[in-house]
Amino acid sequence: MSSETIREWVANACREALSLILPVSCAGCGELDYNLCPACHAELVPELQYRELFDPVAKLRLPLWYSMELTQVSSSVLHEFKEQGRTSVAKHLARPYVSALQAAYAAGGAESSSTTAHITWVVPPSSRANFRQRGYVPITVLAQTAGVRPQRLLVNTRRRIDQSVLGRIERFENMRGSFRAVKNFDGRSVIILDDVLTTGATLQECARALRAEGANVIGAAVLAYTPKNFQDTRRKNA
Repeated sequence: MSSETIREWVANACREALSLILPVSCAGCGELDYNLCPACHAELVPELQYRELFDPVAKLRLPLWYSMELTQVSSSVLHEFKEQGRTSVAKHLARPYVSALQAAYAAGGAESSSTTAHITWVVPPSSRANFRQRGYVPITVLAQTAGVRPQRLLVNTRRRIDQSVLGRIERFENMRGSFRAVKNFDGRSVIILDDVLTTGATLQECARALRAEGANVIGAAVLAYTPKNFQDTRRKNA
């Protein structure tokens, strides 16, 4: 019996023993005895793409890199991670997310040879209600697992209507003016982080608030995007 066969046998035996004490199912498809089964794990691979979001009011573009399109598997894993408290799957989501982070970081280096050493990673503000419900901020956990330390330098300025009940145009109107930066960035380079891009309204508002305080917004890095809801101004392979 080869060493690889032995390791596989031991892993299966341990998984079966653990399932008797702590039953678990795959976050992607529900298969028993897996946190994430091999088939679903194989689907979470980076397919790096580049987009540009355009703010018609500010007349500015926001470069955007995302790691993959949202599929049934990735959507299910993200739901388990964000809404069911399964932070154990963060490592599987972080693996493809790294590609978007690296692309955004490289863009910062292309602007200036000294820029990358001073990049600030920023995440959208989380509502108090969401934090109380979850006990953590999903994008912060995901980013840290992927190897960066984001800062919460944006705060909510007012309550908003739930984005899920709004159309595309209404989402942008609902978001505009709802964030504020808590410090003056004085030209500091910033990359915005988020997990899922739907219309881009949240990222646009983050960029607006950061630029208002003097930030040089390099762009945004997102794990996944929903193609049925997003309209871009330019598309190409990253």
